[in-house]
Order: sequence, then structure tokens, then C-alpha cells
Amino acid sequence: MSQVTYFILGTGSMLVMVVLIIWFVYSYQRKLSLRNAEYRMVEALMQRNELKSAYAVIEGQEAERKRIAAELHDNIGGIMSTLKIFSDLVTLETDTSEVRRLNKKVNELSIQLTAEIRKLSHELDLRTLSGFGLRVALKQLCESIQATGKLQVVSVIELQRSPDDVLSMNLYRIIQELFTNTLKHADASRVRIELSAIDDELTMIYEDNGKGFDAELQGGGMGLDNIRKRTQSMEGQLTIDSNSFGTTVIIEIKL
Repeated sequence: MSQVTYFILGTGSMLVMVVLIIWFVYSYQRKLSLRNAEYRMVEALMQRNELKSAYAVIEGQEAERKRIAAELHDNIGGIMSTLKIFSDLVTLETDTSEVRRLNKKVNELSIQLTAEIRKLSHELDLRTLSGFGLRVALKQLCESIQATGKLQVVSVIELQRSPDDVLSMNLYRIIQELFTNTLKHADASRVRIELSAIDDELTMIYEDNGKGFDAELQGGGMGLDNIRKRTQSMEGQLTIDSNSFGTTVIIEIKL
């Protein structure tokens, strides 16, 4: 073949290669554009879903606030109003038998009021646990105890994964009971709580610097029976060490 023919073939081959390269670059850029468009679409959907989730949380919180307000107004507010009426009557009454009757009514209303407040408190605990998990619920509990000014509370919570609802509720109730015991009986000034869930083992350590007690003599008193039963229901191991320098309660559970 002549040089002209070689030149034409070479030029043609180069043109074909250039066209192929251009087509490849164009196709690649088009794929990138489509992929970027898909990413933007996914991000937009995620943002919309996040907004929907945020709105749902806000709406749920608003509904909960309204429910609590109604509960306070209808139940607790009604009992308190009635309690005030009977209390005022006691101060005005001079007949001894009538004063006794009114005092009995005041006592009954006080018990009813306490029960309603406890019921509402437990409902809020459940909603906090189910909505935000054990870590947040315990943090709020520790803050509320600290706010009383009677105890300095230190909490260390390290949960690689959140326990299930039943386990969380049992642990929460146990720690509530321990706080109650410390406040009522221990004359303590400081409490430290450690809760860790690493791999397949959960450990809870509760320590106070109170005057201690004899766990054997107390038996099922001071709420210890409830703590033992809850620990057994979780197939956990309970250890109580108490002396004049304080009390340490350790619960170990296999997850």
C-alpha cells in the first residue's frame, strides 16, 4: 500500500480512537451527573424524612404536654381543690367529732393525691424510657435527685447498645428503689452510679457513703425484696456489701 493509504488508515484510526475517547468521557460524565442527581435526590428525601421525624417528635411532645396538663387540671387539680375546702372547714369547725370526720377526709384525699402524682410520675418514666432510652431516663432521674439538694449524684453510663424495654424498666426501678433507700435510711451525702454494657454483660454498681445496714437482718425490708425479685427476673446476680462506711450494690446480667 502507498504512503497515502497508510496515512488515511492511520488518520482514520486516530479519529475513531478520539471519537471513542470522547464518547467514553461523555458517557462517564453523564453517569456521574446521573449519580450526583440520585445522591441529591436521596439527600433531599433524607432531609424531608428527618424533618418529618422532627415534626413527629415535636407533635408527640406537644400532645404529651397537653395530656399532662389535662391530667394535672382534671385529676390532681380537682383533688387539691377539694382538699383545700376540707382543710378550711377544719379550721372553722368547733365540734370535736366533726373535726375528726373532716381530718379523716383530709387524710383520705392526701393519700389519693399522692397516688395520682405517683401514677403520673410512673407514666412519665415509662414514656421517657420508651422514647429516649435508659441512658436519658437515668440522667433525668439523677438530675432530679441532685436537684433536691440532699444528695450529690455522680453517674457514669457506658452503654454500647441499649438494653431491651423490659430490662431497662427493671434496672430503672431498681435504681429508683436504691435512691429511695438512701434518702430515707442511709443519712448519706453522696451517691455514685456506674452502668456499663460491654459485649454480652451488663453491670450496675450503686454506691453511697451512708451509715449502712445489715442486709441479712433487713430481709425483705427497705425494698430489698423487690430488688432481689427484679434481679432474679432478669436472671442476674445481686451482691450487697454494707457497713458503717456505706453501701455498695452490684448487679451483673448476661445479655
